[in-house]
Amino acid sequence: MKTGLYSVLYAVISSLAIILCFVPFVFLGFRKVRRVNTYCAIGIYWFFNGIVNLPALRLIRSEGIRSFLARLSDYYDLADAPLMLLVFALSSRGKPRKVLLLVLLGLIAGESTLVARKGYTPSWTVNIGVGAGLVLFFSVTGLWQYLMKMEHNRFENSMAYFYASSLFGYGTYLIIYLMTIFKTSYLAYNEADSNLLYYTSLLLSAVVTSAGIWSYGLRKQHAGAVAPGYSSSSS
Repeated sequence: MKTGLYSVLYAVISSLAIILCFVPFVFLGFRKVRRVNTYCAIGIYWFFNGIVNLPALRLIRSEGIRSFLARLSDYYDLADAPLMLLVFALSSRGKPRKVLLLVLLGLIAGESTLVARKGYTPSWTVNIGVGAGLVLFFSVTGLWQYLMKMEHNRFENSMAYFYASSLFGYGTYLIIYLMTIFKTSYLAYNEADSNLLYYTSLLLSAVVTSAGIWSYGLRKQHAGAVAPGYSSSSS
């Protein structure tokens, strides 16, 4: 009975999570949203999240397409953290943006060097671990800076949603990552449980991110409430 219920629960959560991954990208269809470079980067990030997880829906039967998506997933593993750092950089200004861009370039250079010297598989553990750690660090930093301010505009409020979703999503992913790397008989690692945990975190992160974009670009606002300075030229 547990197996049947577990399978249904996994199918429902994974399907909803993958479908909701495309919502931030769909929001780019609204002019006010796509004018902000930060949201464009967020939409692209979530679009590829949905694409690389499509095989979990079991709707794709073609081996050629499944093989292509598997290879795309390998590349996206390397692009995931840099894309997140780009989002953080686009949403920042001044010195924080410069720091983020330097870290982003350093991460790309480091990943490229490791892959070139050791190959993709041997360097995967280091690349994923370092990338996830950096995203978590800057998620916490972004939330902390938000909490230190007494007043916020709509863009900053929407980014608080994104920082929170990133903190939760990457925090969960890092737990799964560590369990995978250090799995032993004592750790009682279970791949099925890890997959369910992953898609649950993906689902919640997609919902929170979508809510953040909705709060900025789609929800009705009062006159004079528009936050200046976050157009495509400044974000």
